[in-house]
Amino acid sequence: MSPKTAIPSWKWWVVVMMLLATVVNYMDRQALGSMASFIKTDFHLNEEGYGTLEAVFGYTYAVFLIIAGFMADRWNLRWLYPVALLVWSAAGFATGFVETLFQLQVCRAILASGEAFNWPVAVGIIRRIVPREAQPFANGLFNSGMTFGAVLTPILVLSMVGPQGEGWRKVFIIVGAAGVIWVALWIMGTRGERAVEMSQPVHDLAAPVPFSQVFFMRTFWIALAVGTAVNMSWHFYRVWLPRHLVVDFRFTDQELQYLLIAFYLTADVGSIAIGFMVRKLVSPSRSVERARKIVLLFAALLCLLATPLLFNPGREIMVVLYCLVGAGIMGVFAMFYTFIQDISPAHTSKCLGLIGAFVWFINSRLHPLVGQYADTHSHAIGKFAPMILVAGVLPLLAALFALTWPEKSQPSEEDGTPHPGTNR
Repeated sequence: MSPKTAIPSWKWWVVVMMLLATVVNYMDRQALGSMASFIKTDFHLNEEGYGTLEAVFGYTYAVFLIIAGFMADRWNLRWLYPVALLVWSAAGFATGFVETLFQLQVCRAILASGEAFNWPVAVGIIRRIVPREAQPFANGLFNSGMTFGAVLTPILVLSMVGPQGEGWRKVFIIVGAAGVIWVALWIMGTRGERAVEMSQPVHDLAAPVPFSQVFFMRTFWIALAVGTAVNMSWHFYRVWLPRHLVVDFRFTDQELQYLLIAFYLTADVGSIAIGFMVRKLVSPSRSVERARKIVLLFAALLCLLATPLLFNPGREIMVVLYCLVGAGIMGVFAMFYTFIQDISPAHTSKCLGLIGAFVWFINSRLHPLVGQYADTHSHAIGKFAPMILVAGVLPLLAALFALTWPEKSQPSEEDGTPHPGTNR
């Protein structure tokens, strides 16, 4: 039996719609980082204060990841998705009108509560409608919305924000309003049989596994280790790479926008291409699990390209290497989601929510400490260089953990669900 299954075109349309939702999600989120210098000036923040603002988002996001995970495994995903998107879009829109730091923090907290639903819902939908061998590509495709959004954000900043920060509020207003268009398209395009297949609960082929038993599965702890490593790596780059480029490499705020476009475009290519590699590598003689491990190790090795920073090769060279690191991190992300989808079909979103929350609690505690460290320390290679170097090594740890993933499961003839009992 060939391990590859034909996939109806409407399912790819759903994946593309989730990509667009993720674009809106990340534009709402990344606008803060792209305009950090202006926002810091308006609200009188140092690096530690900026890190604390990120922590407000992070702690709220972590709490609602858990809530989102449980809701996504129980509720109708067709409706849960647009409601969450309206919440975070409204918060992003309101950010354009804040006058005080407290108001800004409230908007970031509400933004986080809505955005937390994006990944548990999207990963749950892919688990329901896409066969296993195509899930890495589907995950990479929808998750590439992160980098598309991060590319579009600096383009908006360049076109709308003046050299002294004039007009930065308009960026939040426009991005927040874009979510309404997506909601209308989603509701119109997911009716009938599509809604039924997308929203129906997914169960194990064997007797249903109680959620409490998930914590006794080896695959859960492997996924936790992989998810912790790759999430910490990505969010260190997301939050602190812009500050590293401006403070350590002395790029201007306008130059920064172009550099972020290059970084996120390369990361986007990595997300899609590395996810697609798994589907190409799967064959009757090479299992889905083995193909994932090969691709994941390749992606993790790309992330080590940040290490030449130790030798000061020049800022232009390092920018190119950082772009390749971004591609590697996003490739690891695509593999991480496939591991989550294989733990237990009925608990996919809950597992993602719990693992994501664990990482976000850690990151939210670390961001103010990173800012404090940068305020009080300086190195020949830069204030933020130590964090960038550590973040580049973390995906390799993720790959090493992933090598222990069991390879006994095979696709079922009906829907690509692993045979029961193989992921314990």
